[in-house]
Amino acid sequence: MEKISVWICQEEKLISGLSRRTTCSDVVRPAGGMLSGPPHSYCIVEKWRGFERILPNKTKILRLWVAWGDEQENVRFVLVRSEASLPNAGPRIATPKLLII
Repeated sequence: MEKISVWICQEEKLISGLSRRTTCSDVVRPAGGMLSGPPHSYCIVEKWRGFERILPNKTKILRLWVAWGDEQENVRFVLVRSEASLPNAGPRIATPKLLII
């Protein structure tokens, strides 16, 4: 299992238990206790050298992280409140077990 860091409420948190199938929405869900509002009203923003983009909920976050290669030191994933949230895309078969450290 792999780990990445995600900034939540201006604090860097280490997210462990990631697999190649872990999505952005899988990462947002366990952070619910630290958030004001339901987890589905949050998203992950990828920040790199002054550029930002909202990552779709189904983005495989570990795959994206690995793809950054040597640029990883310049990339941050930040949990932010979404302006407009989309409805959940249906039931999941298995819930991943992620740990926020």
